[in-house]
Amino acid sequence: MNRNFTIHLTLVTLLLAGLPVIRAEDAVSLPRDKAISLAFANHRELKIAALEIKRASSRVQWSGRLENPELELSASDDGVGLDEGEGNYEIAFSQRFPLTAKLKKETSLRRYQVILAEAEIAERRREIAGEVDKAVVELLATREKIRLGREGINLNKEIVTFLEEKAKLGEASKLDVIQATLSGRTLDQEVKLLLTQEKQQRLALNQLIGLEATADLPLDGSLNLPGTRPSTNADLGAILARRPDHVLALAKTDEARAAIVLEEAKRWEDISVKVFVEGESVSDNPTGLEKNTFTGVGISIPLPFRQRNQEGIARAKIDEEEAQQGIEAAQFHVRAECEAAYQARVDAWELAREAGGELLTLAEENLSEFRKTYKSGEATLTQVQKAQEQVLELRRAATTFISDYHLAEARVRFVTGAYPGLTPPRPNDK
Repeated sequence: MNRNFTIHLTLVTLLLAGLPVIRAEDAVSLPRDKAISLAFANHRELKIAALEIKRASSRVQWSGRLENPELELSASDDGVGLDEGEGNYEIAFSQRFPLTAKLKKETSLRRYQVILAEAEIAERRREIAGEVDKAVVELLATREKIRLGREGINLNKEIVTFLEEKAKLGEASKLDVIQATLSGRTLDQEVKLLLTQEKQQRLALNQLIGLEATADLPLDGSLNLPGTRPSTNADLGAILARRPDHVLALAKTDEARAAIVLEEAKRWEDISVKVFVEGESVSDNPTGLEKNTFTGVGISIPLPFRQRNQEGIARAKIDEEEAQQGIEAAQFHVRAECEAAYQARVDAWELAREAGGELLTLAEENLSEFRKTYKSGEATLTQVQKAQEQVLELRRAATTFISDYHLAEARVRFVTGAYPGLTPPRPNDK
């Protein structure tokens, strides 16, 4: 068993070991990894794709078997000739046997095809995990924007209430009350739009996870920004070992090599061994009609003078060359994806840290001061509203940048394959 086969077997064994099944009716909050595990357990397409593994396993079970034997029966007489009662009959059994170990090689090829099917499903699982992870981040970001919008509405209500009280005392204009009320209506419309967006995102996430549209799926997670700068160094060897598309490329190479061995074993066609019983009745003067019985063994050997399966061997070698180039392409693709994803994550982190840092703190302090001075008559309503709008805008921007960071982090998880159920154990962990 070669190294690539060992890597494949380790991966698919872990992958198909079975994840804990989480039911939609369980009233628990799900972190992102649990949502991914739930998608693995419920996704209809994955269940359909798993049938391909059964097909490949079935081919292994029924491969490497001899062809069915043949029964031959024949009889003849001289009824249309001299009609002396002469005739003969023959009963024979024939069986074809390979001269090479092609039946064993066929079974070996079928085993590699099982690994290939499992690796293909692993890659589909990685794609589903990436879609779920991204959808969860987007949904959490929308919910955070809704929370900020509601905070803005509550803040605006305080201003409106304050102005209404001042207007009753003749210390504020009704126009100020109307203007503040209109600002609140605008904020309310923005929140309603976000609620509609949140509903659509939740429905899409339910579909990805494999739940009914009416299912309630509470998510446990926040979009906090890490305090330390993320790393830009990727362990490419470890990433390649758990990336199913790279494992798939390796599996295609092993399959192609096994196919070459099988096609080479087909250069000699099967021989045919025949066991027969023959009886005859012959008229012999002067004794008359005599009967006799013969038994024997025959063998038929095809001579490979013209056809030695050259076409099949050549085609298998081309497939092996294509598979080798597929490994190089997969490695380059993974390396390029990792470089881009790691750099994008660092850039997103720096932007998010700047957006949610000193500038936002300064704007919040500025709003607090304006509200105090407005109550004492030292600031205008316009100044308070502008300060309020500035804080809300900076908070929205910070939320967007933090969301972008977590989407970049989700992209890193996708390109590295760092999902539950996809990472094989290291040899020293066994």
